[in-house]
Amino acid sequence: MNDRACHPHRLRRTAPALVLAFLLSGALLMTACGGSPAPTPAAADGGQKGFPVTVTNCGRTLHFDRAPSRVVSGWPTSTDLLAALGLTDRVVGQYNTSNGTAAAAYAAAVADVPDLGEAAPSREQLLAVRPDLIWADGSYLFDGRQLPTIDELAAQGTQVMILSGFCTDDATRATVTDVKTDLAALGRIFGVQTKARELAGQVDARLGAVAAKVDGKPPVPVAMISSFGGAIYTYEGVYSDIAALAGATNVYAGTLPAGQYYGELSKESILQKDPDTVVYLLSGGETQASARTALAETLPTVTAVRTGHVVFLPQWNSTNLAGVDGVETLAAALHP
Repeated sequence: MNDRACHPHRLRRTAPALVLAFLLSGALLMTACGGSPAPTPAAADGGQKGFPVTVTNCGRTLHFDRAPSRVVSGWPTSTDLLAALGLTDRVVGQYNTSNGTAAAAYAAAVADVPDLGEAAPSREQLLAVRPDLIWADGSYLFDGRQLPTIDELAAQGTQVMILSGFCTDDATRATVTDVKTDLAALGRIFGVQTKARELAGQVDARLGAVAAKVDGKPPVPVAMISSFGGAIYTYEGVYSDIAALAGATNVYAGTLPAGQYYGELSKESILQKDPDTVVYLLSGGETQASARTALAETLPTVTAVRTGHVVFLPQWNSTNLAGVDGVETLAAALHP
C-alpha cells in the first residue's frame, strides 16, 4: 500500500516526523481503573499437544505445527500484549520502537527485547533474528523490497500475523475491541488460551465499567488533534471509537475523505468550531508542556486552549490493551 499514512501509527514514518506515533507517556499511562494488568507467566495449555493449529488472520490461514519460539513484534503495544500473555521470553526483536514506550506494567518485562529499528527494520536485521512469527502493524512493509513478501517469508518458515484492525492498512476501520480478536488468535497460536480468555474478560470488564459510568450522560464534543511544525492535524478511525466509548464524540468524525485516517486542519476551521474540549494526541517525544506551548502559540483564542480544558493522550493508546487505557483515561477526564 502506498498511502502509508492511513495507518494510525504510521504518521511519524510517512510525514517527516509529522506526528506522530497508533496518534494516542507520562502520567496518563496510569488509568483511572488501574491500567493494564501486570504480566504473569502463562504456561501453555497442554504444551504442544494441541498442535498443529490453524488460525485465520486478515483473510489468510496461518498454520503452526508448534508454538512459535522466535517472535518479532512490529508495534510497542503488541510487545506489551505478548508480555501480558507471559510470552516475553519468545520475543527476539521489536521494531517501530520510536512510536511509543512500554506501559509501566510491562516495562521491566520488555526492557531486554532487542530493538530492530525505531521505524522499519532492514531486511538483514529482520532475517538475522530468524523469526518464526512476525506480528506486524500492517502489510505495507512486506513488499519484496523493504522486506520479503509474506509469501516469501512463509516459504522459509516465517508466518506473518497482522494486527486485526489494520488488515488492509486502512486505519479508519480499527476499533478498540480488535484486541479481543488478536487475543483469541494468539491464545491458539501459543497454546495459552486460558490466559488469553482471562485478558479478554478483563477488556470486557474495563470497558463495561466505563460504559456504566457514562451511561445516560450526553456525549462531550471534543476535537481530537495533534500539531507539528505549527500545523494542526485531526484523526479518525480508532480515535473516534475511543471517544465514543469514553462518552465523547469527535467533532471531526466523518469530515475526512473516505478511507483517510488523518488530515490537516486549517486554523480557520478550528476557530469556527471553537471546541470547549480538546483531546491532544501526544507523539513519541512530545511532552504535555511542549504541547501546551504549541497550542497557546497556534490557537490562543480557542475556548479549550484559553480555559486549559485539554486532555492529553499518548497517540499509541490506540491498539491492543493500550486502547482500553485510552478509553479509561479519557472517560475519567471528561466524566469525573
